[in-house]
Amino acid sequence: MSTNNIHLAIRASLLSLLLAACDKAPPPAEPAAPPPPPAETAPSQETVPPPAGETPPPDAAEPAPSPAPTPPPPTEPSAAPKPTAAEPALDAMHAAIPSAKISVPVDLRYRIDGEALPGQPVTLHLAAIPRVAGVNLHVTLKAVEGLTVAAAPFEVQKASAATPYRQQLTLTRSGAGPDRLRVLVTMDMPEGKAFGYYTVPLASGITAQKLESVKQR
Repeated sequence: MSTNNIHLAIRASLLSLLLAACDKAPPPAEPAAPPPPPAETAPSQETVPPPAGETPPPDAAEPAPSPAPTPPPPTEPSAAPKPTAAEPALDAMHAAIPSAKISVPVDLRYRIDGEALPGQPVTLHLAAIPRVAGVNLHVTLKAVEGLTVAAAPFEVQKASAATPYRQQLTLTRSGAGPDRLRVLVTMDMPEGKAFGYYTVPLASGITAQKLESVKQR
């Protein structure tokens, strides 16, 4: 046998051995699937206390209490108090007597329901009628011994001309009480504060009419 034939035979044997080895080798394994992503965990509801000496952030602190509702602004007193059904008409009221020194341009009228007898309360009706417009109209009864007066504060911030501003008071005389009443009326004018005192006799309108009737006879 020639050398070439021997080499061919050796090559054929090696080729057959390689083919047989390839047939016996196991197939390549498939790549493993990637592991599933970790499930999201909900944040812990437990609040971790802040370190000592530190202030917790605003969102970690307790919610601030809701502010109290703002009260409504105070209402101004009515410019013209509404008269009640028991208030007399202006024509049925008497003119209070002004003092000699008077600067306030206001007419004051009055009426007393009944006799101002000692120990018996009676109702006094007053009506202040400015002749010109002004501000801060006040009607105040002068305190006198032997006479108790029950009345709410009377004040008109803006007074219009020819508008009656009424007030009701309860009077109670003692045994030695006065027979007349002094009333102070003040009002702010462009040139300054004006004032004047008026005298109100403690007798009812009916009694005054009877006395006037007797005088005429």
